[in-house]
Amino acid sequence: MTHRPPLTPLFALLLIRGIASFQLQAAAVAAPSLIRDLQLSYAQVGLAMGAFLLPGIFLTVPAGLMARRFGDRPMLRGAFGLLALGIALSAMAEGFAMLLAGRLLAGVGGVTILMLVIKMTADRYAGPLLSTATSTVIVSWPLGTGLALVLLGPVEAAYGWQVVLWLSALPVVAGLGLTWLVGQAAAVPAAGSGPPAKVGVGFVAGAALSWGTYNGSIVVMATFLPALFIALGMAAEAAASRSSIVLWSFAVVVPFCGFLADRVIGRTGAVVVGMGLTAAAFLLVMPTGGAAWVLILLGIGLALPPGALTAQVGDATPPAARALVFGWYAAGSYCGMTSAPWIAGRLRDMSGDPNAPMLWGAGLMLLLVPLYGWFRWEARRKRGL
Repeated sequence: MTHRPPLTPLFALLLIRGIASFQLQAAAVAAPSLIRDLQLSYAQVGLAMGAFLLPGIFLTVPAGLMARRFGDRPMLRGAFGLLALGIALSAMAEGFAMLLAGRLLAGVGGVTILMLVIKMTADRYAGPLLSTATSTVIVSWPLGTGLALVLLGPVEAAYGWQVVLWLSALPVVAGLGLTWLVGQAAAVPAAGSGPPAKVGVGFVAGAALSWGTYNGSIVVMATFLPALFIALGMAAEAAASRSSIVLWSFAVVVPFCGFLADRVIGRTGAVVVGMGLTAAAFLLVMPTGGAAWVLILLGIGLALPPGALTAQVGDATPPAARALVFGWYAAGSYCGMTSAPWIAGRLRDMSGDPNAPMLWGAGLMLLLVPLYGWFRWEARRKRGL
């Protein structure tokens, strides 16, 4: 009889990861009043967004190994504690330096949560439906960021950035409770028992760079799409609500994208189609004035690759090596999510064009084409896939 893993851990992991993405988006929601009150530039706002993810470049590999040593749940609880401390420091900031320090501290906890949830999903749901499980967990990203836009956007307009950041700390308490519901991973060989798991440097690098480029495009969209709508004449609250169409579209379709990848068009097909749709939608945002159908198309395009790509990495990685491989995989994403919004902000500052970040988002999708091709070649060469 085929064992079907329980669903409670899956939904607990989804909500835990959503809390971390909620924190990431809070700074973008607060951007208008941050620029006004702290005299920040667009590049500094982009850097503050990226700073939440910067620790992931250095910490996700050690965090993955520590989770293997001490357990996933203790690591999650410690990460939530650091997240709460960083939020408090950011909310009390009197200038850019203190804001940046708070975002970095919160990011140490946030990136640990984001990495561990992906790794824990692969541990618990490995098999033919891994794309579906991974896609379900990835709903957490638009769920968290979309709720931040809808719930915190009106607060920012009425009360400013400090109230936004303090309120963003409330879900952390719920996250601590959810750590008791994440279940247990299947047993894996102890490190050092039997032959070492071999994955290959090229395989890891191709996977990490692909994941980083993809995630960089999402952060660029989330950070600068509201600013584009404001430049087109919308009020800040309306711009946040309009931008959330992308995220809600993503959230609605991403579990179905996992099913499509597993059962219909294949995982590689899902990634390729997603890249094309996303690039086209980025290019159409400005010419159409942010038409709803374009934003929905952008959400669908962004929803297709992540579950399929992550499942390909999980399937190609021996269980004993997942902590290390997913550590590097997450580190690649944080490189992309840290650098991409900063570059987008620099392009916006230098050109004065509010559409420059959208063009950069399209460019990231084009860059993803050869990177993903490299990853697939390495996966077939090293793992026979």
